[in-house]
Amino acid sequence: MQHALKNTIALLSVLALLAGCSFSHSSGASSDSSKSSSASSGGSETDPKDAKRTFMGDVAAYTTSAAKGDDAQAYLRELGSIAERNGITDWERDTATYNAIGTGLRRAGIARDDVKSVYFIPALAAKEKNALVLILESYQP
Repeated sequence: MQHALKNTIALLSVLALLAGCSFSHSSGASSDSSKSSSASSGGSETDPKDAKRTFMGDVAAYTTSAAKGDDAQAYLRELGSIAERNGITDWERDTATYNAIGTGLRRAGIARDDVKSVYFIPALAAKEKNALVLILESYQP
């Protein structure tokens, strides 16, 4: 009787352990599956605020790396590409674009007084008359 009880307890323990592993494995697979379907949907469920934050971060990072370049048209084309990848339309009129550019220039070590001399500023000003003012706003403490 005692031997049968030990065997039953051992069997139940093994079954519980297997059930736990199986559950853990299947819930992980479900999680992986939902990540895949989310990624394959092309981000259609992306929160617009998240898209805007990502766009601004991408613009700031690109501006930091391109701040000392010399091809304004290439810079503007890349801004357009970044906007398109993030689902942002009309980036030329979006103040967030210019704030992100200012952030990127600050990170690149461009002094506030030197911003107007950056090679792409005239091209931006041709698209948005307040570009320089909006960029300089991001230099405020």
